[in-house]
Amino acid sequence: MPLQFSLVYFLVVLLSVNFAHGIKPANVEIEQLKVLYQSMSAKLQNVEYENQRLNSEVTRLQTRSTTVAFTARLSNDTELAAIETVVFDNILLNSGNAYNERNGQFTAPVAGTYQFAVSLTNFGKESHFAVQKNGNDALSRLYIKSGLTYSTSSVVVAHLDAGDIVHVQSQYFPTNLRQGKYSVFSGFLIK
Repeated sequence: MPLQFSLVYFLVVLLSVNFAHGIKPANVEIEQLKVLYQSMSAKLQNVEYENQRLNSEVTRLQTRSTTVAFTARLSNDTELAAIETVVFDNILLNSGNAYNERNGQFTAPVAGTYQFAVSLTNFGKESHFAVQKNGNDALSRLYIKSGLTYSTSSVVVAHLDAGDIVHVQSQYFPTNLRQGKYSVFSGFLIK
């Protein structure tokens, strides 16, 4: 039963009891009850507003406290074409399920500050890579010189809006990467 209806019901019962016992409330008592009712009605509205505000805050905090973190690596040595997303298909951790091992993309579930780390190792070819945000904004560029086996790494911190996508992409010309612990992509929500 809504609180406002309960207050009206209480007043009706109170007046009925008084009339049933032959007590006729004075006009002063009726006016006092009206003032009391108006005061309680105003307080009820304040409580309802505060309840809505607190529910919104709880929802916001639950969303923000979501754990978002991933680490993935290559399961096989990989040949890449120019401008191709590196698909780190061996997931070691994917809290929040924001990293997709089928397409190599991380999709931010909530807006916030994120950190990403990439470590890449090639086997012989000169290599250029970029950590891309939404397909066109390079957050970081990586270079590996040609020769035997060389590595490169990068750490980047960026603000992402919910739905922004981050991935690692080869640049300029075909290249290759070593599998396993040699080529790893990870990230997490800082706050």
